[in-house]
Amino acid sequence: MKRFTNLQTDLLRTFVTVVDLRNFTETGVALGRTQPAISLQVKRLEELTGVQLLSHRGKKIELTADGQTLLGYAREILRLNDRAIANLQRAKLLGTLRIGLPIDYSIEYFQSIIVEFAHANPQVLLDIRCNRSSDLLASLHVDDLDMVIAITDVMPAPYVSLYWSEHPVWVCGRNYRIDPDSPIKLIAHPDGCFYRKRMIDALNADGRDWHVSFETPGISALQHAVVAGMGVTALTKKTLLPGMRILSPKEGFARLANVHVGLFYKHIKMSDAALKLIEQITHGVESFRSTTLTHRK
Repeated sequence: MKRFTNLQTDLLRTFVTVVDLRNFTETGVALGRTQPAISLQVKRLEELTGVQLLSHRGKKIELTADGQTLLGYAREILRLNDRAIANLQRAKLLGTLRIGLPIDYSIEYFQSIIVEFAHANPQVLLDIRCNRSSDLLASLHVDDLDMVIAITDVMPAPYVSLYWSEHPVWVCGRNYRIDPDSPIKLIAHPDGCFYRKRMIDALNADGRDWHVSFETPGISALQHAVVAGMGVTALTKKTLLPGMRILSPKEGFARLANVHVGLFYKHIKMSDAALKLIEQITHGVESFRSTTLTHRK
């Protein structure tokens, strides 16, 4: 009979916290253990799994390929463990939950999930902030937000719980015509936007001239500028409006690289309320996504 290896949650919690904090001493402080105890727990987990999970480059701690694989399962196991305990103990969902939503993505869908959560849990105070993805992630890193949905350029990324890929497409107004003798008029978010970068990289690679003719931080103003015929932009198919048309490579607009959208949070700082909302978002993403969920972390 096959003997199963059981991964202890305390070892997994130590492993996830080390990955999040990238420091054994800080992990010990966060979990109430000494630095040697943290090192021993990581070593014990490596013995159980039979693989090296972390590597050291000087003082820098990095995940190995096997560590990256385990990290997704570890976060999910801990989330389920903590939710089970909270439900069994009938934990009250109290406190304030600070949530960041991106203005450069399909914000409406995630707003609806949060509204449903708010109605079911009126005792939880919500602090919802909408901003650029890069600014939201910066706020999460300094503990100014508890959880964030954001677009990023590279995956996996620090504190990501799950992520999926979206394929941006070139779009313009339904009756808009491209002048082959003039620079491409771009409608874009300000510098730092991943859609903007992909458009400019693609045009530069093809040696085409371009000019940002309309710049706005908000998705609504950008969408309406496209419909009004002020130029071209890149959007995901979820954010297309009536009156837009997709531009094809035959019209001179090369395929754009994918962007990555993720749910980010620091596991050791999650309250019962946050874990419940994370569970709802996780389930919601399954029906929302247009492409296969890339990874759980």
